Amino acid sequence: MDSLQSIKKRLIEHINRYQAQDEEISCVRIQSKLSVNLLSWLKAQSNYPQFYLNFRDDAQIVATIGEVRCFDDTKAAQRFMQETQLPLFGGLTFYAHAGFFLPRLVLQQQNDELSVSLFIDNGKKNPTEERKAIAALLETFEKITALQPVRQQIRLTEQKAAQDQWCQWVEKALQRIRSGELTKVVLANETVFRTQNPLNPKDFLVESERCNFGCYHFLLQENPRSAFLGSTPERLYRRQGLLLQTEALAGTALMCEDEEQNRRQGEWLLQDPKNLYENWLVVEDISQNLQPYVRDIVVADSELKQLRQVQHLKRKIHAELLPDYGDVLCLDAIHPTAAVAGLPRDRAVRFLAETESFNRGRYAGAVGVMAPDCAEFCVAIRSAFIAADKIHVFAGAGIVEGSIPLLEWQEIERKALGLVSLLQE
Repeated sequence: MDSLQSIKKRLIEHINRYQAQDEEISCVRIQSKLSVNLLSWLKAQSNYPQFYLNFRDDAQIVATIGEVRCFDDTKAAQRFMQETQLPLFGGLTFYAHAGFFLPRLVLQQQNDELSVSLFIDNGKKNPTEERKAIAALLETFEKITALQPVRQQIRLTEQKAAQDQWCQWVEKALQRIRSGELTKVVLANETVFRTQNPLNPKDFLVESERCNFGCYHFLLQENPRSAFLGSTPERLYRRQGLLLQTEALAGTALMCEDEEQNRRQGEWLLQDPKNLYENWLVVEDISQNLQPYVRDIVVADSELKQLRQVQHLKRKIHAELLPDYGDVLCLDAIHPTAAVAGLPRDRAVRFLAETESFNRGRYAGAVGVMAPDCAEFCVAIRSAFIAADKIHVFAGAGIVEGSIPLLEWQEIERKALGLVSLLQE
């Protein structure tokens, strides 16, 4: 059976024989019967940026290190992807600022199959320089580092909005809703905790994987000092050829250790007019935004998405893209959804920019991968920013007519617990 050491040897053999090619980027791929904990592997690597995505509905995990090309424009990223037939990783911030890149090295784990892809830049460097850069990156390729428990004492150091101020934001939103300016707006908060010891993001994320089922688990780390990560239940979209799958995830009820209470809460959620209305607004928004570019939109019945701390209403949406439309269109049409921004979208986004007292950055943005034949992005909610001994946790709630400020506050506190509780002793 192969090992990381034997794969490294094969990669080095390829690189030693490397000569510059006519194509802009060339790739060495090795398939192996091998199972590797990719978070342990990432923890041992010293090259950045680092990217990690554990897919929600498939037994597929991808981890990347290094960067060969980067793009801050989605159209340029898609054009490169189509011309080179190579995958790009990254996504959008909440306010739709793009950040995509072609990594130097991609590891993809699917069941017990490991695929390793090494990308070689034939355009920027001469062959000798390129071999040296790759050799430096491969120095630690075979290494993994044990993942450690994260439970420790933490203390709250800052809330960007305290309860009273956040409830005032909700009242302000309700006034705009009653005036007809807005139909829905999704207000969020940022809470900062200090940990007893510096927190390693890979240790934290593997703990979240163990506890938060039915989620995408993601990490974006541009340097060794800080990382953005999360465990989100929400798919932005999945594209396979021209077949498109997206969803409306909105409407919330509590989850606890009492199964009977959870069942009653779920039944209530499936019948509650306020939550059904909130969910349907997301369905309508996605469907209307996609309508000019797709055929055969199909919306499934409501179902429950049950998580560790909360449960949500979910409706799956399927459609077929018309020819010549791709990921630029999908990202622009769907992101940010009414589940994380509001309606009408442009007015809701402006309201959030003028009201919230923190920068959302990547929170509620899009994280994923796009390739010529397929793409998949999740919505970066239930997320946190980790820097040394500080963890910044984000959570939001949809405000519609009938929302009660205090109950919405309790909802975002409950959502934040999905991550914060991983640390608490």
